[in-house]
Amino acid sequence: MISNQRFEAVTFDYGNLDEWKRYFEEIKKIAESCKVIEEFWNELKRKCNGLTFKDLQEEFDYSTVLLGGVTPDGKYKERSLARVYAVLFGFKPENIHDLIEKLKRGLPPTTKIVVEETKFGTVREETEFIRFVRKILDKVMSILRQAENKGLINSADIDVEVDYYGILSDYKRLIGILENFVNNVANILPNYNQKSLFVWTLDKLTYRYMTTAYPELRDKRIFELVKDVLGLEVIFSPDVEDEKTKRDYEVYSYYDGSIGRELVELFKYIWKEFTDKPYSIKQEYLSLIFPNIPNFALDFCKASVNALKSIGYKFPDIEYGNREYSLYKIDGLTLQRYVGGLNLPKDGTVLSLIDVLDCLAPAVMLLEGLQFDLEIYGNNVKFFSVVREYDFNWLHDLDCFYELIRR
Repeated sequence: MISNQRFEAVTFDYGNLDEWKRYFEEIKKIAESCKVIEEFWNELKRKCNGLTFKDLQEEFDYSTVLLGGVTPDGKYKERSLARVYAVLFGFKPENIHDLIEKLKRGLPPTTKIVVEETKFGTVREETEFIRFVRKILDKVMSILRQAENKGLINSADIDVEVDYYGILSDYKRLIGILENFVNNVANILPNYNQKSLFVWTLDKLTYRYMTTAYPELRDKRIFELVKDVLGLEVIFSPDVEDEKTKRDYEVYSYYDGSIGRELVELFKYIWKEFTDKPYSIKQEYLSLIFPNIPNFALDFCKASVNALKSIGYKFPDIEYGNREYSLYKIDGLTLQRYVGGLNLPKDGTVLSLIDVLDCLAPAVMLLEGLQFDLEIYGNNVKFFSVVREYDFNWLHDLDCFYELIRR
């Protein structure tokens, strides 16, 4: 299982195309592990959904999978085999009490077996865990198809072999498949993967700070390679005649649908579902088998804060309450504040655009989309000091976080 956070500076050769090709092969492993789970679940549905326990037993002995660890009164023991299948895959008797009663009395076990999830009175054809796996697969396949079109991988096709009866017969094989999935998903996060960290940190950065953090990007060839592979574009260019200042304070981001944007959204989605919040995939499903999975999002935030403090970075003074953002109108190289939230500096409402961008850059580089949210559109800059609840209400320990950055 994945280890705790080890945050290191990026040292890989981001100007080497072969490095990026290897990266997409790593991403392909996620698709393969997702596909194995999806195919196994599909086979469960095809072979078992809607049949009676009696009919199922004619082809294979499903009693251990469906009843292993179930008490005589029809309750699942914690982390029992039957509970794992019921919770993760939705594979269970429609009425487990009825099945046990019939078996106890030697009556024909005609109880129907289903592959579904019943939650809050709603019946779903797939569990939230399977939905999570399939969503990860969709996101990864979108990235791989783009990588194939750019010649970064030979093929985006994913071929896997699933030993259906072998998995059913050996609980350790099922655990191995699930552990492989968790490790592959975790290993692609910026927490542990230098290429992913590089991708994460480029979003919404000024050219000046980008090339300060990654000096090789000053080489035009390398910059164009990274820009082409990931899909970077200028989202803001200051209205100033001096070409160097204009270039330095251009802000880059990934365009919608680009590999970079798809990767950033993938990281956020994984972080969201691996928090300690109730009903997350980690808490509701995976903790049944792996109780010690880290809170990857919180670990990354803590490591980021420590990294920023190690370079002497001072976090901006943040006010949050009814208004959790600051809105500024851009006028040349100045900003005029509209509403409260971020004070830079405390004693004025007209700010230097350059000073603000320089001040925010280190925090935006690591924490934009997690604890900060920077928007630039038209002649406006909006900076959220707390990520909007309707977008990301999952990093719940905000008070603890603000104590952390103020120490």
